[in-house]
Amino acid sequence: MAILQVALFLVSWLITAASPETSVRSLLSNEGIRWFFGSVVGNVASPPLVWIIFGAMALGALQRSGMIQTLLRPRPRTYRQEFALRIVLIELLLFLVVVAIIAFVPHAALLSVTGQLFPSSFSSSLVPIIAFCVAVMAITFGFLTATMRSVAEAFQALCYGLSQSAPLVVLYVIAVELFFSLTYVFPLL
Repeated sequence: MAILQVALFLVSWLITAASPETSVRSLLSNEGIRWFFGSVVGNVASPPLVWIIFGAMALGALQRSGMIQTLLRPRPRTYRQEFALRIVLIELLLFLVVVAIIAFVPHAALLSVTGQLFPSSFSSSLVPIIAFCVAVMAITFGFLTATMRSVAEAFQALCYGLSQSAPLVVLYVIAVELFFSLTYVFPLL
């Protein structure tokens, strides 16, 4: 994708040099260079990036807590694992009840002004809500089964997910910048 980005710089310049009356804009013109450098932050800072970050933190907590392995492993489980799974199930039910109260009842706080779920605060925060719930349940499981023994270990589990997703973040940044560069160069798309 980085090679495509470089090629787009060159192709956009060649097209505008060969046919200046087209609607194609060059990334190598003064305007194009200003746009490219001035819009990087705005292009990259978007909900999908936040979703990747929150999702990575939740998955890191899930991996480090041992909850996935416990769920996938056939029985018998230890008493601590069974107890922890029951507590996590209770947490899940509590999360569902709280979300239902703040999103699904009439005049709920997360509904839009018109009373709709989509678009609303609920739909905007759905991925962070799910990631938060998963992370809390995984950390609870980790503490109850002693796979996590301190707040520092819980923090490290969240950071582990971020470190594992770093290549995805880099890929996202390159893909988003390529997409927005394409829409700049070819404004009719």
